[in-house]
Amino acid sequence: MVRVAVRVLASAVLLLPAAAAQPDQPLAKGVRVREFPLAQPVPGDGGGGPFAHDLNGDGRLDFVVTSEGHLGAYDHSGRMLWMRSDDVHLWPYAQHPCAIAGDLDGDGRQEVACLADARTIVILDGETGAADGELKLPADAVALAIANLRGEGDRDILVQYSQTHIAAIRADTGKALWETDEYQGIEHSPLRQADIDGDGLDEVAGSSIIDNDGRKMNDWDIGDVWASMDSIVIADVMPGYPLEVVLAEQMGARSHTDVVAPGKIVLESLNPWDWEDPDKVAVGDFDPARPGLEIFNRSSGGDGVAPRGKEEPFVNEEGPWVIDSSGDLLAKYYVNDHKPEWWTGHGIEEVCRIDWDGDGADELVCKERHKSGAAAIVAPLRGEFQEIFPGHATRVYGIDLMGDSREEVVTTDEDGMVRVFRNARPNPNPPRPRPWDLQQYKRQKQNWNYYSP
Repeated sequence: MVRVAVRVLASAVLLLPAAAAQPDQPLAKGVRVREFPLAQPVPGDGGGGPFAHDLNGDGRLDFVVTSEGHLGAYDHSGRMLWMRSDDVHLWPYAQHPCAIAGDLDGDGRQEVACLADARTIVILDGETGAADGELKLPADAVALAIANLRGEGDRDILVQYSQTHIAAIRADTGKALWETDEYQGIEHSPLRQADIDGDGLDEVAGSSIIDNDGRKMNDWDIGDVWASMDSIVIADVMPGYPLEVVLAEQMGARSHTDVVAPGKIVLESLNPWDWEDPDKVAVGDFDPARPGLEIFNRSSGGDGVAPRGKEEPFVNEEGPWVIDSSGDLLAKYYVNDHKPEWWTGHGIEEVCRIDWDGDGADELVCKERHKSGAAAIVAPLRGEFQEIFPGHATRVYGIDLMGDSREEVVTTDEDGMVRVFRNARPNPNPPRPRPWDLQQYKRQKQNWNYYSP
């Protein structure tokens, strides 16, 4: 694998005059929204999605957006920086951004990289989009993730070839660092990475955990359920290192929510219904009075055995539940008992923790399931819909953009707009550290997807 210089093609990277930034507008009492147009197709069924990263070094978060055949960069205000409309190879169905960003060569500038095809990584200047080289791979890759494996910063790339086969390369030269077939990944999701053991270097998480040097860390075996794991979150469930890996089994009535760490299986919590698997998980401080973090289990809602009926709105009905850091059940309910009347009976999707109000108790951000629809803030323990963001969102992304001890909601919409919703109410709570201070937050917000937001 070698990195070679490439010539900037006028047809590949387009630079347009920046549009004037639009101020935010009131949406509802205490909520404001600003929007900007995409200069590319909206991320949809063909894959792709947004993530936030400081591309131009001004200290503010910008936006990287991928969609079918396109990779675009927009500054913090929404003005387009550049657009690649050449080959962009996307993970086909998991709503994954399929791009990475960081100072890949250590020159002090930010780069963006993606798969141009299954065997070629193209590297672009983060601010201008100018071609900065490419890396050739020996086999067909399905996904990439940025990593710090050598202690030199985010200058390495994890390459995923299959659910079990991953490799690591240097981002500047393409030199192979290691390769392994001992990974056990998530069925529908690209790999997930973070500094799990607190050594300052990234590990790769799944139903097995791969150290920064490519060595398998765990001796435990979760069994044959690993092949159909449906969702993964890396979080500090039990305070202090190592971090834990939360996994959602997909085995119907006998499914567990598993929490693992490099040295042990922390817990295996059987689902509290007799007909659902956890399907998608979100982890947050949903009850600050309890030690550690809580785990929201969305439920599959699509297996056709929901007990309240075989017709709409019950046929795909979701019955979420929440467990604490010991695996004890805190709550379970039906989404249909709490949603607005007009909200789809199929429930919620792209569910992720968010601190919307800055009070220390996390909420959920999500969108309507199985359609382009509205987004919402939901109370995880009660199911209450606390805030509604109207529209026909194709993606929803919770992120700390403003640095006001709260997080914002970003949507891409069928109408071609990106919208940023923020809580404009006075925040009476004391300032809190930015979640960006957590390395696992940085990793999650760049490497997310439908199954594991």
